[in-house]
Amino acid sequence: MIEKIIITYIYHSCYSVEIGDYFIIFDYYKGVLNIPENKKVIFVSSHGHSDHYTSEILKIPNMKNYTYILSTDIAHLENDDNIIYIKNNKLGIDQLKSLYNSKNVYLIDPDQEKEIKIKNDKIRIKSFGSTDEGISILLDICGITIFHAGDLNYWAWDDYDDKTLKKEYYAFIEQVDKIKKYSIDIAFFPVDYRLKDNYYKGPKIFADNVRPQLMFPLHSGDHEKISQKFNKEIVLKETIFRPIIASGQKIIVDIKD
Repeated sequence: MIEKIIITYIYHSCYSVEIGDYFIIFDYYKGVLNIPENKKVIFVSSHGHSDHYTSEILKIPNMKNYTYILSTDIAHLENDDNIIYIKNNKLGIDQLKSLYNSKNVYLIDPDQEKEIKIKNDKIRIKSFGSTDEGISILLDICGITIFHAGDLNYWAWDDYDDKTLKKEYYAFIEQVDKIKKYSIDIAFFPVDYRLKDNYYKGPKIFADNVRPQLMFPLHSGDHEKISQKFNKEIVLKETIFRPIIASGQKIIVDIKD
């Protein structure tokens, strides 16, 4: 029985989640990362943007002992008349070959469901689309559901005209309507200072429709105060929002029956 979950804010959109025998790292690209030796390690990368992913995670000496759940935009192969085309400017050919031949690497498209086995444990994966690049993803692990939005958000930039804003809104709502069918315990979602006065719109719509029990901010970068502003100013219907103060911050979540 899981009694607690330890969540650590690494940087920007990267968190580690220690749950049971597992240590999950979402969207790592930089920051201090202390990987315990006694845990089953899972790296999750929602897409290939340089602030969500680095190929360094594939160069770790213990890579063969880790599990990787990666969006297919990170490394994509196309077959045409038995010819394989490698389409990627982030990985070398040797890394791509290793990626596609590794039994511990799972490449995920939007709107996929997959069950993977790590030793004797089963982990369910459900992916959704994004309003930018790659996927958003839901993991069901140790009886807990964890959602990471990646770059899914209502991107209401202040220089967009009404037509573009409407298009962005409905693209976002299309994904929210899919996600809200699932019960989510912990969610990670962008609270992005670059959206200025519109920074709160996406996370509030998401929280009030999907209603995760806990929600943590993504896209903080060096602007963690935006999550503190959100926590002070925005009222959510049911979700508890946990703002971030600084990299390395740990949050212990007690699990109740």
